[in-house]
Amino acid sequence: MARNYTVQTRIMRPVAEVFNSIVSKEKMMKYFVDGASEDLREGATIKWRWNHYGENAVVVKTIETNKLIVLTIDSFEWDKTKDESYDVAVIFEFEELDEGGTLLSISEDGWKTDADGLKGSHDNCGGWMHMAMCLKGWLEHGIDLRYP
Repeated sequence: MARNYTVQTRIMRPVAEVFNSIVSKEKMMKYFVDGASEDLREGATIKWRWNHYGENAVVVKTIETNKLIVLTIDSFEWDKTKDESYDVAVIFEFEELDEGGTLLSISEDGWKTDADGLKGSHDNCGGWMHMAMCLKGWLEHGIDLRYP
């Protein structure tokens, strides 16, 4: 699958712990979102809420425990495109590392290469990297990097 971009980080926690921290709404609220309608489950449409940004839906397409999560987001509903609505895939991949940690990769696929699509892609790239760093800080050190 062609990807618009991929961000990665090593998290020094077992793959099951990293995976569950993304699937569980209660855990995700400790480092990423301010609210979530439910845990991620295949086939569900989940609402994520940020106090500073608003609420957006993700559709859970695929969950392979400890390996893969594929979501889709609507470019227009996520306020990334002005005149057009289309789905963008968000792909989380988990690789168990020899030293007991996890390599987390987050990619997106489906952005158009017009001005709105490039801006949306670049904006989300930074957002997912921020999410990965916040997850790392929370799992490795028990700190919430989102707020002062």
